[in-house]
Amino acid sequence: MHVHVSTARRRAVALILLLLVSAAPLVPVATGAGTRTTTVWSGTVVLQDGYTVESGDIVVVQSGTTIQLGDDETITVDGRFTVQGTTTAPVLLESILGNHDGIVFNSTSSGLGSKLENLTITDAEYGVTIYGSDPILNNLTVINADRVAVDLFSSASPRINDLVIDGGGQDVHAISTSWRYGIGLSIGAYSAPIVNGVTIDGLISRGLNYWGNSGGLISNLQISNISGATLAIAAGIWVEDSRPLITDSDVTRCDNGIFVRHITPGWTTRPTFVRATVEDSQYRGIMVEQYNHSLYSNVPYNAVFEDLELRGTGGPDAKTPGLGYAAFEVNTSGVHIDEALIEDNPVVGFKAYMIGPSTILNDISLLRNGRPSAAAPLNDRAGMFMRSANWAPTINDLEVRNSSGPGVLLWKGGAQGSNWVIADNGATGVDLREFHPDFSGILSMDNGGHGVSVRDSSNVELS
Repeated sequence: MHVHVSTARRRAVALILLLLVSAAPLVPVATGAGTRTTTVWSGTVVLQDGYTVESGDIVVVQSGTTIQLGDDETITVDGRFTVQGTTTAPVLLESILGNHDGIVFNSTSSGLGSKLENLTITDAEYGVTIYGSDPILNNLTVINADRVAVDLFSSASPRINDLVIDGGGQDVHAISTSWRYGIGLSIGAYSAPIVNGVTIDGLISRGLNYWGNSGGLISNLQISNISGATLAIAAGIWVEDSRPLITDSDVTRCDNGIFVRHITPGWTTRPTFVRATVEDSQYRGIMVEQYNHSLYSNVPYNAVFEDLELRGTGGPDAKTPGLGYAAFEVNTSGVHIDEALIEDNPVVGFKAYMIGPSTILNDISLLRNGRPSAAAPLNDRAGMFMRSANWAPTINDLEVRNSSGPGVLLWKGGAQGSNWVIADNGATGVDLREFHPDFSGILSMDNGGHGVSVRDSSNVELS
């Protein structure tokens, strides 16, 4: 009898426990002995005080979810963070009130497989910030981030595909005390991402911003309307002390199209641009310089261009026409160019100052360049102008036609090269002043002045 009662009690207790478990709310699922917790977000998720994905934890955000963050708050990722948006039901990250600081991946999340798919970020000061981690970002859209849309530090190495950055910096323009606002994709501090497919439009300071001995591969890049910065140089692409490979880029209607600056001794500045097109820049299409202009005795080449097209600098389709300085300018630096078409710039086509043997120019066509006004300085009306060229830059397979002034104006220094066609320019075809040339195969014809003019020069070698 005692046994029968005990059995009945055990069955009753088991039934009660089963009912209690079935009525309990859903909670994070624990796997292992307390080592990993998976949390799933859906619907509308309100994070007034931000959120931290702890090391060892996983957060999965389902498609169509809206995440609302508090003012100046972040989603900090030390574990794994997965956003599963789709093209028809993207995930939205927005602010409850004010501006949030986006998603921050710390180095502890590296190698854990974080992925953002079809995420749109609005109302942010910063969109996605990555410190030494390697998440995958696919189809990320950042709209009007005040400071930086995507920011990489500390050897970050994400893979980014189909990134869209629309607007940025306008809301803090003229009130920010820091120059670092209105920036699209910033890559710094030894970072090296792989990026394929970027569209950036309508920012204040920089579209692509490289700094701090960084590298990586950027391909299929479209940047437009980067303009208005007052605390920094506005540029579609800015490369400082870094060496990325950038392929298939189009930069349109920016204050400066591509700006390369070497600053730090001991670091290498040597970006390589393959199939770059730069159009309708306001001030300079391309600028390559060493920041310390007193280092004219040491001018390594700081940029490589292959298959370049450059047009419209300072022209009618620039943001403000008539403000251009040069289509392509080099100052106290060096460049290596293979195949370039520089055309239809109402400014000097190629301008170089304090260069040396590190500058190698092959297969360049300079067509219809130079300031149109007869009152403009002679060098501003030239197709190509060089001054103070240490022995010896190399210029091979050069074509210069229809410049408003001289085709080629070389003043002080020396250069070498071969196979030039200089024709139909508004002044002298090849104008050499205080210059030591070593050129062969020059054809100069149908120019408004002399075919070749040599003044105050010695060791002149022409054929």
